[in-house]
Amino acid sequence: MVSDLIAAARPRSKHAHLAGQVALMAETAALYRLDDAQAAQLADGLMTGDAGTSDALGRLGLTAHDIAPPPADLTRPVRALALNVAQTCNLACVYCYASGGTFGGPDTRMPWDVAQKAIDALIDDTPPGGSIKIAFMGGEPTAARALIRDSVLHARRRAASRAISVGFSITTNATLLTEQDAAFMAEHGFAVTVSLDGAAAANDRLRPTRGGSGSFDRAARGLQYLTAHHDRLSLSARVTATPDNLDLGSTMDALGALGFTSVGVSPMITSPTGKGTLDGEDYATLLAAMIGCGTAWMQATLDRKPHPFANLATALVELHRGQPRSHSCGAARDYLAVDASGDYAACHRFAKNPAGYMGSLGDGIDHAARKDWLADRAVERQVPCQTCWARRLCGGGCHHEVLNAGRPACDYVRGWLHFAMTAYARLMDERPDWFDGVA
Repeated sequence: MVSDLIAAARPRSKHAHLAGQVALMAETAALYRLDDAQAAQLADGLMTGDAGTSDALGRLGLTAHDIAPPPADLTRPVRALALNVAQTCNLACVYCYASGGTFGGPDTRMPWDVAQKAIDALIDDTPPGGSIKIAFMGGEPTAARALIRDSVLHARRRAASRAISVGFSITTNATLLTEQDAAFMAEHGFAVTVSLDGAAAANDRLRPTRGGSGSFDRAARGLQYLTAHHDRLSLSARVTATPDNLDLGSTMDALGALGFTSVGVSPMITSPTGKGTLDGEDYATLLAAMIGCGTAWMQATLDRKPHPFANLATALVELHRGQPRSHSCGAARDYLAVDASGDYAACHRFAKNPAGYMGSLGDGIDHAARKDWLADRAVERQVPCQTCWARRLCGGGCHHEVLNAGRPACDYVRGWLHFAMTAYARLMDERPDWFDGVA
């Protein structure tokens, strides 16, 4: 029962967590495999809180670390940039965080001089021999296809002059894609993420056009252009999970049939209108659906067969790496966004939002604002994160979601990570080679 898993995953100690025979050291994100007697010993300690957990860990030869203060400066050199090239969209998704792609303002597209200045600033600040990433975002970025092409070619030329490698990505609804777009993206090795929310019926309910018609057939046509170049670009799908499309097993089947080999699911936690957001028991339903997809992925992986569900693979890699986080992502740390007017933001979701303002192309990046923002958002300073065993795995959650909606999904997140820990143990037992090459 999902309710039992949620209960088992709730914090009992800030020091550790136990999932089956796998122990997680909360502060270091390190995993340890225990035998039955050791697992029982730690389980008893967890039942008595922090002190009992610390004692049990000590008897097992493990150290219970208290949460460490964050470094004084969590910023890193900016090496990734999102260009909000089109603050407009041809769809009217019911939950859109960007208010229909416009971020609450008029439809607009990024002028060439803004894109050029943003790219030049990124490259000029990168030492020769380094690498950068440029993402094209919207709204729907392909509404500004000419600007994307010009930006890619300009970035290639400028980066080559300084021996800098540059990678490109785009998040698109695929409905405006042409054969020429797909060929261009393949030529330049794009990582392409297509936003789709399931098979035709579910997708068309959640992602209609501005005129109210369905978008699935148009997206499927654009996808055909992309899959024709599958060997030269990276292609994945992003599903936004709302109360209206929680049959994720059917979604995996539908999107797998379209040719996707990687499908990621993201819960809808906040939207400007409140429409499409998950609430209450929706999270338990979502968790059950995610576990169902994870179980199917695990069986396929053990059978050495493909399965498109990406979330479990991502979680397993993160568990294997064991790298504790202060934040959930690179927003404001080494990644920024630039909107159509030339303002920097902590990430693409904060475009036109004063809460994530990080300077402008005219005045330069506000590094003091980055430093202060990251310090305030560090998981070490978040409540109730300080007492949660999952803090170094989730990093405190998406900044945009937390600032707008708080943390309604914590039970879901912990339940998912608990399941991932048990999956990790099984995969290490039955297919340890799957982790070969994970750095």
